[in-house]
Amino acid sequence: MGDARENPLQTNVSVAKVSKCFWELAENRKLAMTSIESTAFGRLESEGRLLKPAHKAPTHRPGRFGFRGEIAVSLDPQVNLAAAFAAAQDGEATLSFLAGSLGSYKQLPALVEMLGESVRPGGKYFIYVADLDRASRYQISFNGVSLYVLPIDDTTVYNELIDFLYLDKTKMKKYDTAEKLDVIVDGAEKYDQAYEAISYEEGLKRL
Repeated sequence: MGDARENPLQTNVSVAKVSKCFWELAENRKLAMTSIESTAFGRLESEGRLLKPAHKAPTHRPGRFGFRGEIAVSLDPQVNLAAAFAAAQDGEATLSFLAGSLGSYKQLPALVEMLGESVRPGGKYFIYVADLDRASRYQISFNGVSLYVLPIDDTTVYNELIDFLYLDKTKMKKYDTAEKLDVIVDGAEKYDQAYEAISYEEGLKRL
């Protein structure tokens, strides 16, 4: 008769596989639990402002919801925050991160008004403006909320963020959209570079 005893190595491998399956199920459940309605995106979604989404779903970080697309700033005239990246945590009423581009510096007040209480002091918000001089980099506060106001020309918001946050472009190419969002948001949370703080009105004078 053959030896019916279990091979300890096979048993350990089976246990490891089962444990991995349970871990993956638990992680997927965490991601599935984060709905757009329970984040700061809920209002923007209900108002029809989240346009052309390449990603509008939970990311790989538990509790984080991410968006990549365009955000409608106003309808008349039509103004969008283009090439937008944004993130919010489950259960929080404000965006933790926002980046995108505007065609004109003069559109900043409309953006801030639209965002309203969806942004907060301490959040990381990077607004690229097409008509700023390439050397102009400012921090401008609206109602206590600081925005990085930055120039952009022939490149993209995505490429600007990679350079600005010192991210590895080669590694980023290997990630799906959700992971790219996570890496960008994580990098932005650590970013603490200070630029000249000016008022919106002062910025108008410098155009």
